[in-house]
Amino acid sequence: MVSRSPDDLDQFSARLTSQASRFARTASRKAGTRRSLISLRALANLQQDGDLRVGELALREAITQPAMTSAVNRLEADGLVVRRADPGDARAAVVSLTEAGAEELHEFRMRAAAKVRPALEALGEEDLAVLARAADLLEALADRLNKE
Repeated sequence: MVSRSPDDLDQFSARLTSQASRFARTASRKAGTRRSLISLRALANLQQDGDLRVGELALREAITQPAMTSAVNRLEADGLVVRRADPGDARAAVVSLTEAGAEELHEFRMRAAAKVRPALEALGEEDLAVLARAADLLEALADRLNKE
């Protein structure tokens, strides 16, 4: 059990973040892809939150805008995203996920899921229930953090 002291919560938060990232990296690596993880995360951001500017995508992934521009250019050339005029600012553009982009992201996630499945099958019902609850909580925490 984790105490609610600020120090203990900070330590727990660091461990949770580290292990969640490690799990995601491991599952992604096992799935294999011809796309960079930055490109896949850009697709995931667009699927989760809708149209975004390149600068916003770069901020979310903590990379430079030129690096994200390169990733978006490759995704656009492959038909996975499109750029459109920003309805709020005609000087800017937003990036939108295409059906092909959503399909590629889905296929990647299903390959990752197939690699994770054997490890899940080895768990008991109680552990699966704990992980199901943890997935719900992680989703809620991410939603809360995104609102701040």
